[in-house]
Amino acid sequence: MKKKKNSKNSGGMLARYKSARTKGNITGTGLKSLVDLVLGATIGAGIGASTGRAALPVGLLLIAGSHYFDEQTGVLRVAGGAAIAYGIGKAIENQNIAAANSVNGFTLAGETTKAKTRLSQFKDEILTAFYLNKVFKKKAEESPAFEDGGAVGSIDLSALDVFEQNNRSEAIEYSLSQQDDEDYSEISVGFDQPEYAYATYDDVDLTNI
Repeated sequence: MKKKKNSKNSGGMLARYKSARTKGNITGTGLKSLVDLVLGATIGAGIGASTGRAALPVGLLLIAGSHYFDEQTGVLRVAGGAAIAYGIGKAIENQNIAAANSVNGFTLAGETTKAKTRLSQFKDEILTAFYLNKVFKKKAEESPAFEDGGAVGSIDLSALDVFEQNNRSEAIEYSLSQQDDEDYSEISVGFDQPEYAYATYDDVDLTNI
């Protein structure tokens, strides 16, 4: 009994959707446009991404099936058109992905890898197309590696510059103390000892120790 009720409810919803007025009706127009966008264009593009180079024949089958079964909502036709358009726009890229991920020709494992690559790209394209990439930022964008200050992920390595600067300054001072007759002013340019470097003490009186 429950299955019959569910089928009747689904049939009633579909009938109400088909009979919804759109001419001069903002609510009906908005509802059907949203369905075309989500169930038609977006899912159709996803079908094109998952099928790759087969997007054109698959999209054509969706369009033909919509006409053959007299599907009055038009969602299948929109999905088919979106799949074909996505396949045409990505034809060269899909060919390059297929060539890069080929495993001894055509194999099931190779096709799975290609589909994962295409769907991963499609996810990023959807976020960008719907302006959601600013909301769902990638972790790599939030904490980029090796930017100013020498950060690796979330670890700041700028403090290590103190030790590097101090070691260079100490090496230059040692060279100057060994050969006072030579002029080392040129090599010391840019290696001035910072204020926070380790202090050095000369002529320390150790007789009382």
